[in-house]
Amino acid sequence: MRVIVQRVTKASVMVGDELISSIGRGLCVLVGICKDDTQKEREYLARKVQNLRVFDDESGKRWCKSVKDKNFEILCVSQFTLYAVMKGNKPDFHNAMPGDASKQYYEEFLSLLKKGYNAEKVKDGKFAAYMQVHIQNDGPVTIQLESIPDIHFQIPENRVGPRAASGSKTPVAVVRGQPQDRTIEKASGYIAIFTSAFNGDDTKQKQFLKILQDYSEGSIHHIPELILSAVDILHGEKELLCGFSGFLPQGFSIFLENNDLQQVRIRCPAVEDMSVEELKQHVEELKSNEASASQSSQNKVTRAMEELILQLSRLLSS
Repeated sequence: MRVIVQRVTKASVMVGDELISSIGRGLCVLVGICKDDTQKEREYLARKVQNLRVFDDESGKRWCKSVKDKNFEILCVSQFTLYAVMKGNKPDFHNAMPGDASKQYYEEFLSLLKKGYNAEKVKDGKFAAYMQVHIQNDGPVTIQLESIPDIHFQIPENRVGPRAASGSKTPVAVVRGQPQDRTIEKASGYIAIFTSAFNGDDTKQKQFLKILQDYSEGSIHHIPELILSAVDILHGEKELLCGFSGFLPQGFSIFLENNDLQQVRIRCPAVEDMSVEELKQHVEELKSNEASASQSSQNKVTRAMEELILQLSRLLSS
């Protein structure tokens, strides 16, 4: 799920000559729904929108009050085009959730906003209609928020610290990686699965640590190149492949089409989902374009990845 939040002095939605909704000061929220979104994505972004601190307090201190704190209004507008990917010069929307399902999902998102705030303060456009959206941006302030998949790791039964007993596969705990939270538990849980999957053989761990360090230090310039190396090392390990998404920058992920290990797919921002072979071609194109190697957006080391590198380094040096 992806939303564009704009701080506004006023906003309104028209369909033809009919005024559908209007608000004064508050937030205008453009809402995009992905075909893979679940209840957790909806709940996470509803909380984020309500608590996003983009307003000043009474003394003029900036970025310290939410729409709820200020008792302002929210205008939501459904916008499937937020999940466009380009096929040449033409946008394609296959990643957006289909009509009937997305309508229900969107209505439930609105219900969460109303329940968590004030139903009278939350307004709406007209789903699937051709709308004219009038936004008077205040600032301007425009922020993109995106849900992050809930990554869960099953920890072997007799794991103590980041090292797991060889061959143990009995799950006794689940560590859920929340956005910008629990990075230590997320990393240790992932390493526990790693150790169990390869029966304590640290060869794969060393290979994996090296590509993470190479990316962190700049020897690997692009996230897609890092993903390609990781897919090669983690081949055949479903939890490790999909779980690695929780350590990547926002917008990047690895998933299995139809839950099939033979159909590994990679998602990158602003491009169509790729197979491993297509990813290889994409990486070659990036390498051939020297300018792209300096793009900071492709060279971000997340907090979770930093923690994973730290814990792996400690484990392998012990």
